[in-house]
Amino acid sequence: IGLLLASTSAAKATSQQEPIADAANITADQLASWVLARNPGVVELTAAAEVARLRVEPAGSLDDPTLGYTFAPRTFGRAGQGLNQKIEFSQRLPWPGTLAAREAAAEHEATMARKDLATLRLWLAATAQSAYAEWFFVHRALEIHHEADALLSELKTVAETRYAAGRALQQDVLQAELEQAQLDRRYLQLKRVESSVQAHINALLNRDPTAPLPSPSGVTTPKVIPTLADLESYALATHPELKRLTAKIAAHTAHVTVAEKAFYPDVRFTAGYNSLWDEADKRPVVGLSVNVPLDRRKRRAVLNGAKAEVRRAQSQRENRRAQLLGDLARTHAEVRESVDAVSLYETSLLPLAKEYLEAAVADYQSGAGSFLAVITAEQQKLTTEEAHARNRANVVRHLAELDRWTGKPPSREGSLGERP
Repeated sequence: IGLLLASTSAAKATSQQEPIADAANITADQLASWVLARNPGVVELTAAAEVARLRVEPAGSLDDPTLGYTFAPRTFGRAGQGLNQKIEFSQRLPWPGTLAAREAAAEHEATMARKDLATLRLWLAATAQSAYAEWFFVHRALEIHHEADALLSELKTVAETRYAAGRALQQDVLQAELEQAQLDRRYLQLKRVESSVQAHINALLNRDPTAPLPSPSGVTTPKVIPTLADLESYALATHPELKRLTAKIAAHTAHVTVAEKAFYPDVRFTAGYNSLWDEADKRPVVGLSVNVPLDRRKRRAVLNGAKAEVRRAQSQRENRRAQLLGDLARTHAEVRESVDAVSLYETSLLPLAKEYLEAAVADYQSGAGSFLAVITAEQQKLTTEEAHARNRANVVRHLAELDRWTGKPPSREGSLGERP
């Protein structure tokens, strides 16, 4: 009984950790949220961002003070004076503005770490939704395959009946058998794709490659697509990759300030008590000392290097900005194409393919058409339905990429997981 209870508790804990295991269906948004919750890369960069945040305060803090103590051991027990000793306390004070610049650099580096995490989350969400698109396509393609297989079985029966009655040729039956073999080959391809996509999704979820996955809920096409100008404006203002590079420029600019401050001396304040002096008034001491920054060549090299890093980061940002706008424009065009293609298939191509097959079957049954025309029409219908499913999957995939290049996308009508 104890073993059974332990097994039940373990199963319940696994179920709580993996809500995907209990789901009958899944949407693209659900898969993306589960991937973001379970992917180890998110945990890694979250920790890295925390580490960078915790470095900010130490960067702006003074060095620890120094406490020194010395004594003259041979004076121990001397009458009238006792042990001679020296106590000294010192604190190093950097040139004004140095600590503030170091803290600013650390703050900007912490921002860079946060934007690295945000960029990874965008990539993972887009990757998960693209994987969902393939999961939807392969399931829909298998459904289409089963429908085509059932239809072909009926056509084969009709051909065999007509051949037995002497009203058809043997090649009609052979054509049906050949088409059946082609369908069987296509089925093997689809099952291979199904296993591949399943392994890919489970890898994103940090699960066993063969772990079962829920069926896809379906997809819908958006009713409204934001204009390219709106998306460009949004991306330039909010995209984490651009914000990271902006923070990188600011961090290197702060390093330039630190390098400039290195040309000025640091001050060390000292206070102490020295009983080695016979006169009591001479024993308390206070003082200041400075380093002498004579090696200006070394400091100039550091400064020039920091300025070069600023120019490099500025160039990186300009280059990434241009690439981002290019990716955004390309993906926006792909979204519009896939949405229009789905509409074309649903309003024209699918009905025509269905009518074409019905007319070919009717002609064959009446003796006015050939069985080859029926097989051709059946193949055309199968190809058209698969192409329709592929374009519906492309809508999800291209929208996911559009979200990635936009950053945090503006709201749009329509969702990615409702219609089968």
